[in-house]
Amino acid sequence: MLLLALGDAHIPDRAIDIPLKFKKLLSIPDKIAHVAILGNSTRSSEFLDFARLVSSNITIVRGELDNATIRDVTDEGSKAEVTLPVNAIIKQGQFKIGCCSGYNVVPKNDPLALLALARQLDVDILLWGGTHNVEAYTLEDKFFVNPGSCTGALTTDWPVTSTLAQPSSDKASLKETEKLGKEKEDPQPDTSDKDMEESEEKSTKTGQEEERELEEEDIEISEFDLTGSNVPSFCLLDIQGNTCTLYIYMYIDNEVKVDKVVYEK
Repeated sequence: MLLLALGDAHIPDRAIDIPLKFKKLLSIPDKIAHVAILGNSTRSSEFLDFARLVSSNITIVRGELDNATIRDVTDEGSKAEVTLPVNAIIKQGQFKIGCCSGYNVVPKNDPLALLALARQLDVDILLWGGTHNVEAYTLEDKFFVNPGSCTGALTTDWPVTSTLAQPSSDKASLKETEKLGKEKEDPQPDTSDKDMEESEEKSTKTGQEEERELEEEDIEISEFDLTGSNVPSFCLLDIQGNTCTLYIYMYIDNEVKVDKVVYEK
């Protein structure tokens, strides 16, 4: 059984459409058994119609920018409205799969908070969105998957950079502390008032120079982070018995890249 996970399309507010190569890959009839839409994707009727063409079995959870009710996309031509749930559970093979948008997870995108939600829903796999970035990992025998944004829509979250250098003033203060500790152990003879004034002037100049260097220091942030753009992506889960093979599709430099992760229950 194939389950397609899509999230954060943000059409038409932040994106026009999903990449054409994605559409060609997903437009094979009777291939995908179920489609899970993980929030912020219901403002475009064309997008929902495309999802219904991929599979008539659709599960949609409410995102922070979705309306509480939408038309029933599982029934073609129907004008009836259905209420979007915040969380949903899909049963495929031997797996119970939870779905959520992620905006109600606090702290946002926190692994332990997601683990608590997975336990609350009593699921083996948790699909969540809201970050616009692909993620897949296991935690305490549960599998967590974020398909990212299928359109590469921009995000308003501040970019997380793990390579920020510590300010040089921290190192300087650490050296000063070590120096003071040594001076306490080995007391020096009293200095004259003139020497004290000279040392104060030197320390003031050093502090000003370090402040100037810190202000002029450049922090390297990629162009994607500055514009809030992301790589378009989606995930396909191939479930066979107690084995789930995850295929991650990413649209990079006009080409579709595929990665694979295997999870066994």
